[in-house]
Amino acid sequence: MLVTPTTAAAPLGAAASASAPRASFGAVLRRQLTPAPPGLPGAQGTVRVALETLDRARERLDAALAAARRGRTFTSQELLALQADAYRYSQGVEVASRVVEQAVQSVKQAVNTQV
Repeated sequence: MLVTPTTAAAPLGAAASASAPRASFGAVLRRQLTPAPPGLPGAQGTVRVALETLDRARERLDAALAAARRGRTFTSQELLALQADAYRYSQGVEVASRVVEQAVQSVKQAVNTQV
């Protein structure tokens, strides 16, 4: 079974033909890096892309868990890719929470600064 990249829109249960070439684990991970869509200004675009990426990762993990609950079995390659997705998602959530925490601290500091 072909291991699909996590950025692909194909569901985890999509079957590949037996004669299809198999992607290496490194190739799948390299495909994860996608450029930001054009037309989004500066920081706003970066934040939007980051949040959309986190949301897509959450949806993929939810879909995988739902498939497992329905009785689907995963290959070792799929489980490894799923583990990498879960780790990447948790790291993204951690970074987002730290950014929000720093922003809140900056606003508090700016409000408390006497002019």
